[in-house]
Amino acid sequence: MDTGAHHEVPTKEKKRPTRKSSASIWTIKITVISFLITIFFSFLSEITANNSSLLVAIFVIIILITVNILFDGIAVAVTSCELAPFLSMASKKVPGSRTAIFLVNNAEKVSNICADVIGDVCGIISGACSAAITVKMTLDPSFDFWVSILINAIIAAITIGGKAFGKFIAVKYNKEYIMFTAKIVSIFRKEK
Repeated sequence: MDTGAHHEVPTKEKKRPTRKSSASIWTIKITVISFLITIFFSFLSEITANNSSLLVAIFVIIILITVNILFDGIAVAVTSCELAPFLSMASKKVPGSRTAIFLVNNAEKVSNICADVIGDVCGIISGACSAAITVKMTLDPSFDFWVSILINAIIAAITIGGKAFGKFIAVKYNKEYIMFTAKIVSIFRKEK
C-alpha cells in the first residue's frame, strides 16, 4: 500500500574536517616539527658550544637571541595586522603581497611557529649555550662564581629586552614587518 510518502535513499556525503579535528592534526604536526627543530638546533649548539672557543659560543648565542627576537616580532606583527592593505597591494600586483595575505590569513599558525616553536627553541638552546659557556669558564682556576650568574643574567636581560623592543616595532610597523617577512618567504614559496 502506497501512503504517498517518498523514502529517500541516504547518500554518502563527504565529511568536512571539523575545526576540532583540524586543530588536533595541527597540534600533532607542530609537536613533531618542534621536536625535529629542537634536535637540529641542539645538535648544532652542542657541537659549537662544546668543541669551539668561547668566542664562537658567544657568537652562537648572539645569533640565537637575534633569531628569537625577529621571529617573536613576526608572531606579533602577523596577529596585530589588518588584511586590507595587503589585499590592496595584491590588486596592484605588489611582489610579496600574496604571501603577506597568506601569512595574515594563517596568523594563528604563523604565530605558533614563530613564537612558540622557533622563538622558544632558540630561547631554550641559548640558555643551554650559556650554561656551556659557564661550565667552560668554571674550568679556569681564576674563574669567579659571580661571573656565571652575571653571564646568565645578561643573556636573559638581552633576550627579554630585545623581545620587548621587537614587539614594540612589530606592532607599530606591522604592515612593513609583514611585507619584509613576506618578501623573504616568497623567495621559497611561489606566489599564486
